[in-house]
Amino acid sequence: MKHNTKVIPNTSITVKEFKELIYDKFKAYPMMYMNYRKNQFEIVDTFYTSIYITQNKLSSFCKKLGINHEFGYHSFHSAIIIKLNNND
Repeated sequence: MKHNTKVIPNTSITVKEFKELIYDKFKAYPMMYMNYRKNQFEIVDTFYTSIYITQNKLSSFCKKLGINHEFGYHSFHSAIIIKLNNND
């Protein structure tokens, strides 16, 4: 699980720590994917019975942590894209 130890650019937060922070914030894990070809972390809108993790909520959360991100798609689903450094 080398991808979990990658540090998100401009932060000291690893992907694994970011996943834990997301869980602490939303009390659930959204659908998350590592795109190895593009070296980016993708988080898709996720809906549970009473929990809605949307792009807007994820974007606000990333901004609070100082994480650069962009809006995009993962397999035709709206997603937040976090580009990772190539040298990790």
